[in-house]
Amino acid sequence: MSPAVLGLALSGGALAGLALPYAYTLLAANPPAIAGLPASEKTRMAASASRRVPARSALMLLAVSELCGIGLAVASAGLAWLLRDAPGGLPLLAVWLVVIHAGVLLAAVDVAVRRLPTPVISAAALTVGVLLAGQAAATGQAQTLVTATLAVAALGGLYLALVLVAGSGMGLGDVRLAALLGAALGATSWPAVFLGGLLPFVLAVPEALARLALRRTRSIAFGPYLVAGALIAVVVDI
Repeated sequence: MSPAVLGLALSGGALAGLALPYAYTLLAANPPAIAGLPASEKTRMAASASRRVPARSALMLLAVSELCGIGLAVASAGLAWLLRDAPGGLPLLAVWLVVIHAGVLLAAVDVAVRRLPTPVISAAALTVGVLLAGQAAATGQAQTLVTATLAVAALGGLYLALVLVAGSGMGLGDVRLAALLGAALGATSWPAVFLGGLLPFVLAVPEALARLALRRTRSIAFGPYLVAGALIAVVVDI
């Protein structure tokens, strides 16, 4: 792997990590109020909210932002190193960097408010789609794009079926996230798709059993398990 690619992964992860706490605050603080607002209005609300933050809280937020920047930079560089010999090359690496950056934000918001923001998933899905379509156009081979599309249908359809099952506890946000992850997993391989579809349920078993024992009625935040399962699947499949 060239130093330039590793440097881009590091810097991209650092920037995403620095922005993570601020994006989390905006999305988790009052999600229904900002849903559907234009980007300019959301930016204005975020700036207004930041002016109302006490100095001590602002310093804490800054410290958390720096820690997230370091953590996500290391994670991005590690992922880049693991995918250095993957058949998909740079486009596949870019796809998974988008997944890990968006996935960390989505997982954090889901844990806090049991909601997976559609704008974040849509932006990530659009970016992944453009990357895969660009790869297909540049190489003249559409096999990866076709496989990714079929994986989107497979995982998205599976989770949609689970949503329609009464008492499953899942929502349409989980369906959208599963479809996004299906595109990234499909661009990797079919074994990764299978493993990425299975692992979230395995990872969620301990929490499900604990909630059952403690008689907790609040639904499980499944987004973190979806993201973790997909990342583990791609690492195992390499």
